[in-house]
Amino acid sequence: MERIITGEQARTKDRAVIASGVPSVELMRIAAEGIACAVKARMRGAETVTAISGTGNNGGDGIAAAWLLHRDGIKARIVLSGSESACTPDAAHYLSKAKEAGVPIDADWTPVGNEILIDALFGVGLNRPVEGTKRTLIERMNESGKPIVSADLPSGLHADSGVILGCAVNAACTVTMQAKKAGMLLGQGRALCGEVVVQPLYPDDTEPDLFFEDERDVAALLPKRPFDSHKGMNGHTLLCVGSAAYPGAALLSARAALRGGTGLLTVCTPDPVRPFFAAVPEAITVPTGTDDWCEAAAEKAIACMAGKQAIGIGSGAGKGNLLPVIEAALETGTKLVLDADALNQMAADRALFCRLHENVVLTPHAGEMARLLQTTVSDVLSDPLGAVKRFPCTTLLKGATTLVHANGRTAFLTFGNPGLAKGGSGDVLTGLVAALLAQGLKPFDAARAGAYLLGTGADRAMKLLGERALLASDVIDMVQY
Repeated sequence: MERIITGEQARTKDRAVIASGVPSVELMRIAAEGIACAVKARMRGAETVTAISGTGNNGGDGIAAAWLLHRDGIKARIVLSGSESACTPDAAHYLSKAKEAGVPIDADWTPVGNEILIDALFGVGLNRPVEGTKRTLIERMNESGKPIVSADLPSGLHADSGVILGCAVNAACTVTMQAKKAGMLLGQGRALCGEVVVQPLYPDDTEPDLFFEDERDVAALLPKRPFDSHKGMNGHTLLCVGSAAYPGAALLSARAALRGGTGLLTVCTPDPVRPFFAAVPEAITVPTGTDDWCEAAAEKAIACMAGKQAIGIGSGAGKGNLLPVIEAALETGTKLVLDADALNQMAADRALFCRLHENVVLTPHAGEMARLLQTTVSDVLSDPLGAVKRFPCTTLLKGATTLVHANGRTAFLTFGNPGLAKGGSGDVLTGLVAALLAQGLKPFDAARAGAYLLGTGADRAMKLLGERALLASDVIDMVQY
């Protein structure tokens, strides 16, 4: 489990460490050593290192790195974007050392031949669009094609959301201080950071509230089966899914639940969908006796809820009325996954929001989350960490980086690839999460493990098929644990 921090957490922790007696100039030196080390590893014939620095502490990191590189015999120079009088005390300290050592200091950047750049214009405190000369400078850096090592995070990238603030540096490498920032994994962060190197500044053994899940962490959550296990020991899942318009969604969700390990699977679905389940003989199908989700269909689904360890509602249900089914499922207290049309119907009729509880998992993408929160997709993407904290249950926000939040903790998962950006992927996720819930996992753990299985299955399938050819059904066949 790798710690992730926000910009404010980084600033708060730095202040606390400094208040404890660690000199701030010492922290800047340690940060600069990490930058200098990364630059040395990437010289590849470069003859000059140019630190393009602002006047804040992020700029100070770049200034100090140039000074260290010069001290070690590497040709280095500093381009200071701003007046020397505007430098913070620590930045001014290292600027003075650089001057004394003979490091050239310029006010504007004139590119030279074989050159590697240190980007140290803006740090985690940037919260407004980059404008004027600094925007021009960033654009010139990107257009130059020269390798760029960013200090802490690429200048112009929002530390928490990964949103580009006007323009942002496209780095080959980012040396981030103490821990990765949330924005490096969200929005455009993953595309702009390049290789990420974490430079520790001080010990920190506190429990993280934001963390990155690696394969070993999530794999440990997956249920283990004893040698003498039988179907009754592995949970009974109910899916209320499908419609005449979307029978495929029901099939995908059902197949994923079975692949996810549920001992028994019951699928309650409108009558036009049932014939398609000849392709899924392992599923117990209960037709609603109706052509769509109506009051009679709800009664049939509700009657199926008894004795189930997990329920999944929504995949491909279309425009029929699912609200009575959702309400009844919430009242049972059974572990519950709500996705797709279940979320959209709740967003349109908000009376059930007060019924959400800790056994519920919501699995929206950004559009569905915007409807749930009565806002816009851009608002969700500008504050995804805030969006997932709005509900009293486990919330899984799907994306290139998936966020799973519950009880003050947020997991970041980056498994998967662009091949998942196709219809059906969410239906597979619903089935996987429901199956894991049925096998006894807590909602937060089931959501994380389900996202992991979907993503790693997609990665295996991509190796065989490629992103464009990848189908949601291919992912199911590649799920392993």
